[in-house]
Amino acid sequence: MQDEKDERILNLLRLKEELEKDLKKKGILRERRVEQRKQTSQPKIELEHDVDLPVENIWTVHDLNHYAYGISDDVIQRSLQRRLHSVKDEEHRYVVVNLIKLLRGEKIEATRFHSVHTECLRILSELYSLESDVVKDTIQLLKKYPAQPLVYLTAAEVFLAFGRFNEAFKLFQIYSEITKDPYAALVLEAYTEGQVSSSTFATCVSRDGYKSMLLIISALTEAEEKLMKVAPVLEKRDFACAQYVLARSRGKISKSFPHCTRLLIYNEALKILQNQDANQTLLEQIAAKDPLARLLLVSVNLKDEPEKSFQQMKAFFNNVGEILYVETEASDKPRLVRNLLEFPKIPKNFKRVSNETDLVQLFETLSSQDVWIFFRDPEYLRLYFGERHCKNTCFWEG
Repeated sequence: MQDEKDERILNLLRLKEELEKDLKKKGILRERRVEQRKQTSQPKIELEHDVDLPVENIWTVHDLNHYAYGISDDVIQRSLQRRLHSVKDEEHRYVVVNLIKLLRGEKIEATRFHSVHTECLRILSELYSLESDVVKDTIQLLKKYPAQPLVYLTAAEVFLAFGRFNEAFKLFQIYSEITKDPYAALVLEAYTEGQVSSSTFATCVSRDGYKSMLLIISALTEAEEKLMKVAPVLEKRDFACAQYVLARSRGKISKSFPHCTRLLIYNEALKILQNQDANQTLLEQIAAKDPLARLLLVSVNLKDEPEKSFQQMKAFFNNVGEILYVETEASDKPRLVRNLLEFPKIPKNFKRVSNETDLVQLFETLSSQDVWIFFRDPEYLRLYFGERHCKNTCFWEG
């Protein structure tokens, strides 16, 4: 067990060093200097950010995440545009042009090359434009290309956006089984087990991709001390997934991202701790895409509207499937809120909720005790698709 922990630490340190090198190369992180530079009256020249993308390997948005996870779409599309001249193959060039369009928020219409890559980009364009026929069109695409793994991954993103987590999981599973993609395997392991083995983690680190995602998942699946070590590395990364980890490590939100369900839910949990009213209207909207909002609504209504609270718990169960829980002593925090603030590890002596009778028993437990809740968290699936997914599919009123 100690050897496994040591191996995990070595992998994380290696990943941390590589990420810091990347940040320095991109001008985001600079080494501290002992001597201060003399003040000059010369104006500062801001260099336009660039990211070194191997455009010859770029065919999908997932390739972009592999090489530039967490980098803004604006920077990525400009970098692709600069390198477009080096793409000689006509079909590949057409794919990259449409990738640029997608990143710019432009609609992708009927495609000239009816390849799986361009068809999947068209589906994502429909999803990001919130078109009503996107699910129907996705199902048609699955029928058209039943042997193409990219179609299953694209379909998983579509179903995930509509809160159909079990279907998204099954599609993601098929993609992983066909491709043996180690990063997909890692995400699925985090989703199904709530943790990631050192061997899975080491395989992903050795492939040199999705660096920020690996750090984020490590922070969310391990002990709180790991969160504290990883958070400073992600501090300079200005995207929602990294900033959520930073907020959890500090107990406060430094920067808001209105498309990030986790930061919005965390903010409502912090408000409850400060004896402020939670925005239930907002949480209801978010709950369609993120079950953690339902869990907070259970807590909010537990004391004054127990029937409403139970209905929220039932909706949570129907959304995520099986629930594991462990009874714990009540604290000064409202029931269940600590589940949104702390990182407990899944113990061996848990109780299981597999039907409504079990659910009633869990709910009755809350009258006298608090509980730790464990469930298959779709946040891990979302992390594979990155901030781009939430930016284009999560919109709230009020």
